[in-house]
Amino acid sequence: MKRRGLTVLLGIVMVAVLSAVTLSMSVAYVALGPGPTSDLLGTAEDAEGNERPIITADVDHEGDGQIHLTTVRVRQSVNLGEALRYWWDDSYSVLPRELIYPPDQTPEEIEERQARQWSESQTNAETAALGYLGEPAQAQVMVDVAQLQAGDVIVSIDGTDIADAADFTDFAQSEQDSPTYSITVTRDGDQLVLDLDDLDDLDVVTTREDPYNIAIDTEALNIGGPSAGLMFTLAIIDRVSPQDITGGVNIAGTGEIDVLGNVGAIGGVQQKVVGAKAAGAEYFFAPTANCADAVAAAPEGLDIVGVDTLDDAMSALASIAANEPVSGC
Repeated sequence: MKRRGLTVLLGIVMVAVLSAVTLSMSVAYVALGPGPTSDLLGTAEDAEGNERPIITADVDHEGDGQIHLTTVRVRQSVNLGEALRYWWDDSYSVLPRELIYPPDQTPEEIEERQARQWSESQTNAETAALGYLGEPAQAQVMVDVAQLQAGDVIVSIDGTDIADAADFTDFAQSEQDSPTYSITVTRDGDQLVLDLDDLDDLDVVTTREDPYNIAIDTEALNIGGPSAGLMFTLAIIDRVSPQDITGGVNIAGTGEIDVLGNVGAIGGVQQKVVGAKAAGAEYFFAPTANCADAVAAAPEGLDIVGVDTLDDAMSALASIAANEPVSGC
């Protein structure tokens, strides 16, 4: 081989090697892709291989439909080649790592925050569902303080009736300092009168009386964050209501929810619609604020329904069950 040809060949080999090395280098980005879905009216398999119902209640009306929560799969470590491939894949988003994993937070802190949001989303969902079903509000203690225990429901303080968290806040802000407060609570069906020196440390939220004994078991799901709140709410209502609110249809969706039934925007909707379609969903419920992204990314055959409130979602479900047109995004 002539020297010139050998030089060219060596150059090509070096470029190929350098390209391979470059493409395999890790980059400070993460890739978000479609994650698994779970039918909240069904079961989930735990680590021992046992199927566990996700939502149970003393009154259990099983319907024919499905209500799927949707998730995003985060690929934490990607190289340049993978980042470029995901960049061209419409079902993925490539984002700077610090947007998902803030550098000022440890992995443990991030995991703790996501777990807390996950738990709060279920509490909010149960409260919103029970409110929709007409159950009375109540002021519930969230953490142990002195003689009070998490789960206690405050009935009155110094003779003033407390119906919800707003009543508690009004009382705490309007009352003069007192050496001792007499607090009447219900605990495990019993009414107790307890003394407390200070109200400042009490964490009180509005929940609803639960005559159905609703229980949510999500240990097998291994999910975090707040975005499944809306779907939990719909699944709870379906589980305890005599009518099948889905009309036998497979629906999926996403969205935060507060105790009043307001639906909030979330992230990753472009990936969630892809996961929903893969799970066989016909309709995808999304916060109105996420409508544009959801519609743009929705696979063919998946109808996007935008909602701002639980009432919006229930109205849309009624139309679906009646085989009537549903307002989209």
